[in-house]
Amino acid sequence: TVVLGPGWPGVLLHEAVGHGLEGDFNRKGSSAFCGRIGERVAAPGVTVVDDGTLPGRRGSLTVDDEGNPAQRTVLIEDGILRGYLQDSLNARLMKMPLTGNGRRESYAHVTLPRMTNTYMLAGAHDPQEILASVRRGIYAVSFGGGQVDITNGKFVFSASEAWLIEDGRLKHPIKGATLIGNGPDALTRVSMIGNDLQLDTGIGNCGKDGQTVPVGVGQPTLKIEGLTVGGTG
Repeated sequence: TVVLGPGWPGVLLHEAVGHGLEGDFNRKGSSAFCGRIGERVAAPGVTVVDDGTLPGRRGSLTVDDEGNPAQRTVLIEDGILRGYLQDSLNARLMKMPLTGNGRRESYAHVTLPRMTNTYMLAGAHDPQEILASVRRGIYAVSFGGGQVDITNGKFVFSASEAWLIEDGRLKHPIKGATLIGNGPDALTRVSMIGNDLQLDTGIGNCGKDGQTVPVGVGQPTLKIEGLTVGGTG
């Protein structure tokens, strides 16, 4: 059992799920979420939004780089896939609504569907209650690097701060813990969602096709069953 802390661990959601919800990957059929709108892709209670209208956040914008207004887009609602992130080109080709997610690094780059501030909404559980429910597991507070294959959703993330949980208590720090899993699969294994939604502190950059743009991530404390944890000790 893995418990993810609030805030920056949302980078796992960004990488393992968010990229797979970008319109171009779904138009080309290379995303694990392709053709699944209206289907259950996550556990009940899981709602994921992309919101470029949040005031003062790193991924926020008034209009995207095509001049379309930023908006709050519900991607997954109570576990059901509702839509993708679109720029003008992919929205037109897919005959789907624009979402104001056409972004580019600079005038010299082509516009792509990109995330803004992508996060999971809070649930009902107290974070202490979530930790107390775990007999043996890992509490991941912060992540360093990670890799994801959007065609199948498989990810590998290294935890820069993690603790061993035993009988509902944090025992001691763990060095070199690595989380291995599948983004779409991990979403279905979310068993408890905290009431402590946090967004990151404003440090996120996202790379795609050689372009970097500023983004925001966030989530509440999450309990996920059945993730693989690797490490050396």
